Amino acid sequence: MAAQAELVSDLKALRKGRGLYVNNVGERVGPKLRDLCGVTEQDGPGEIRLRVAQRLEHLAVELPDDLRMAALAAFGMIPAARRPLYQERVSWFAERIGRDPRTARRRIDDAIHQLAQLAFTPLRLRSGAEQAVGWHTLESRVILLLDGPMPEALETHRIMAAQDNLRELEVAPPFAQASVMYGGTLRNGVLVLASPLMAGQSCEFAIRSRNPVRPRQFLHMPRRRCDLLDLRVRFDTERLPRVVSRLQGRPVRERARVPIDNAGEIHVIFRDLTKGMPYGARWD
Repeated sequence: MAAQAELVSDLKALRKGRGLYVNNVGERVGPKLRDLCGVTEQDGPGEIRLRVAQRLEHLAVELPDDLRMAALAAFGMIPAARRPLYQERVSWFAERIGRDPRTARRRIDDAIHQLAQLAFTPLRLRSGAEQAVGWHTLESRVILLLDGPMPEALETHRIMAAQDNLRELEVAPPFAQASVMYGGTLRNGVLVLASPLMAGQSCEFAIRSRNPVRPRQFLHMPRRRCDLLDLRVRFDTERLPRVVSRLQGRPVRERARVPIDNAGEIHVIFRDLTKGMPYGARWD
């Protein structure tokens, strides 16, 4: 396949010198690699580096361990292997696998060819389970403001696509009166993204929601993988709750008391959340 061969050529060009960390990275990322990673003419070096790294990492997950290491080391994406010369990264990889540099170079070539093959393999054939997921949450940051005339929630979410051409995703704001602050358009509980994402790309969006009824708890029950939930609640200092408890698990259990600071705020963090399990805080 000509397109696959062109991508292999682009990847081999990128691995030269400092790899992905070369200063003129925009000049080193060839046309096929640009298309694969969704790089545009408006992207600066930092954005280009991030887009390419995310896409290659996503593809490399499906490689055998040694080839995954080979690929990531070749482009300088493993911190310990971030050497200024490609040959130095080859030597680093050779030492790690206990082989000579010639064998290390062959494995890097194998890894690059398999990355190109994966890039042109339909996602449904590569990973049916991941296609069903579609995307996952890298981090959710929620601020509940309970010190104003109407309770308000400000949410910022950063998600990563697990499929190409991801255009929309379902959202569930904590309060009914919801609007998008940035990152897309809300239509009947579905967020239409500002721009479609390719697999491995991430984006951020923010939602504001309001509710006339003052809540006594906040619970988040992820329906997809969620790596981080950062929750802050700001209470009215004239009406501080007696007790605030951290909630987690099913049935919902009070895990620990959460202190209220001098500004009338609490802060709790959850990592590696389990799908279908509730997380949050309750106050009385």
